[in-house]
Amino acid sequence: MKVYWCDKCNTPIIYSSIINYEIKLDEDQLEVEEFFDLERDKRPLIVECPLCQNKTKYIASDIRPVFMPERILLSVLTGVDYTEKHIWNSVGQGYFVDGIKADIQIGNLYQIPNLSELIEPINIQIKENKKNVDFENFIKANHIHYKAIDTMTMDFIKQVIEKYKKRLPLVSFSGGKDSTVVSDLVVRATNNINILHVFGDTTLEFPFTYEYLERIKERPQRPPFLPIDEPVNDFEGLVEDFGPPSRVMRWCCTIYKTGPIGNLFRQMSDQTPILTFYGVRRSESNARSMYEPITLSPKIKQQIVVSPVLKWYDIDVWLYILTRGIDFNDAYKLGFARVGCWCCPNNSDWSEFLCKIFMQEKADKWRNFLVGFATKIGKPDPEEYVDEGGWKARQGGQGLDTGVLELESKPCVLEEDVKNYSLNRPINDSLYEFFKPFGVISQRREMLGEVYLLDPKTKEPLFVLQGNKGRKELKVKLLTSKNKLLLSQRIECQLRKYQFCISCSACTNVCPFGAISLIKGYKIDEVKCTHCMKCIAYYHKGCLVTKVMVDY
Repeated sequence: MKVYWCDKCNTPIIYSSIINYEIKLDEDQLEVEEFFDLERDKRPLIVECPLCQNKTKYIASDIRPVFMPERILLSVLTGVDYTEKHIWNSVGQGYFVDGIKADIQIGNLYQIPNLSELIEPINIQIKENKKNVDFENFIKANHIHYKAIDTMTMDFIKQVIEKYKKRLPLVSFSGGKDSTVVSDLVVRATNNINILHVFGDTTLEFPFTYEYLERIKERPQRPPFLPIDEPVNDFEGLVEDFGPPSRVMRWCCTIYKTGPIGNLFRQMSDQTPILTFYGVRRSESNARSMYEPITLSPKIKQQIVVSPVLKWYDIDVWLYILTRGIDFNDAYKLGFARVGCWCCPNNSDWSEFLCKIFMQEKADKWRNFLVGFATKIGKPDPEEYVDEGGWKARQGGQGLDTGVLELESKPCVLEEDVKNYSLNRPINDSLYEFFKPFGVISQRREMLGEVYLLDPKTKEPLFVLQGNKGRKELKVKLLTSKNKLLLSQRIECQLRKYQFCISCSACTNVCPFGAISLIKGYKIDEVKCTHCMKCIAYYHKGCLVTKVMVDY
C-alpha cells in the first residue's frame, strides 16, 4: 500500500501492487492469495491521477481523512484557518495540507497555556458549524481500488458463509470504524439485515459510541443486537482496590469485555457452533500483524473467528465508508484515531488531549482519581507521575493493601505433608467447586468436615481437605508422593481464588471447554471439565486478582 497526492485534484491516490487474487478453499483453511506486481514495486513509481492523468507524488504509506470538527479544533489551537484546506493525517508523520507536510507540532498544542479558555469556543464552533468536507474527488479517483477490495472481501465472506453454513453467523460490533465496515460487508454479502450483532459494553465506552449505537437502533432497517450481561463489578470500585489498569496489567479488558462476551458466546456455542466476524486489521499493531483471516477460537469451543478486513489499511476503511455513505462514530470526526474505552492506558497522548476538550468532566474526574491514587501509593510528585504517564507503566500492587490476598498457613508438627490454613472467608460448599479441576471429589465425611480429591485417571487419593462449614480453619493433607511441591502450590492458588473471587470471568475465559460458569456463583461442570488445570496455571498465583495485585 502506498498513498500518492494529485496536486491538481487535491486528493490522495491509493496505489496497491495487488493485480489479482484467488480465494483458495480446502477442507481445513480458507484464505485469499494475492498476486503482486513485484517488478513494478522495485522501480520508483510514477502514478497518474485517474481523474486528470496528472503525475502524482508519494506522501505516506497510510493516511486518514480529517473531518470538519477536527479542522476547526486545529484552526482554533494554531490560529491558522484549516477549514477550507485539503487536510489528511498520517500516523507518525502528522498532518498533510494540500499534499505537503504541515508544520503542526502536536506536542506544542498540549502545552498551550490558555487551553482551558479555548475549550468552550472550540465546542461552540463545532456545534454551530454547518459545513461538511467534500470527499467527492477522493471517492472518484479511487473507485477502481474500492471495487477491488470490495469485490475481494465480499467473495471471501460469501465463501466463508458457504463453507461454514451450519454455523450461526455473528458480527462482533465495537462501534468503531472497522466493525462498522465489517457489519456492512457481512449484511451485504448475506443479503440479510438480520445477522446477529454483539456489542460488548464495557461501561467505559466513549459517549459518542453510545450515541452511535442509539442511531443504529433507531433505523427502520437494522441488525438485531444480542443482550450481554452487565459486568458484576463497578469499575470505580475496582480501581480503588486494584489501582488503575496499566499497559502491562489491563485487568479491565478481561472483566468488562472478553469476560461478558465470552460468557455469551459460550452459552450460544453450547447450542450451535458459531461463526464470528471481527473488525481486526494487521496494520493496527505488531501483535495483530501475525493474525490469520480464519482461526479457531483459543478460548471458546465451537467458535470460528473470521477477520474479513484483516489486510485493509486505514485509508481502505475510510474509502469504503465514504463511498458507501455509511454513518459512523462521531469520535472520528473530532480527531480520535481509535475508539474503545476512553480511559484506556493504551490511548495515545493525542486521544487524552482530545478527551480534555470534548469530555472535560470525565477527563478531570479521571485525572483527579489518578493523582489521588499516586498520592496513596506514595509517589513524591503525584501530578508529575500522572501527567508523564507513570500510571500506565505500573506493575502489581505496590503501595496497595495486598494483605487480603496472603495465605496464613502453618505446617503440622504431628503429621507429614499437612498444612493448616487460616482463611479470611468462612468455609462453605462453594470452596469445593474450586478443587474440582484437580480430580474427582469423593468420600465426603460431613461429621469430620473431610473431602477427598481423587486422581481422575487412577482414582487414587491426591489430598484431603478438612474443615467445618462456617469456620475459617482448613487442614490440607497431601496423600500422593507425586509432584508434591507443584500440587501444594496449585492448592494454594485455589485457596487464594476462593478467598478473593470477585466473579471477574477470567477463569471462564481461560477454560477451553466451557466448564466454568458464574451464573450462581463459581461453578464447575464436572462433565465438561477435563482436569487440564489451565484455570489454575494460567495466572500468576492462580488468579487474575492476585496477578494484578502481587507486589513485584
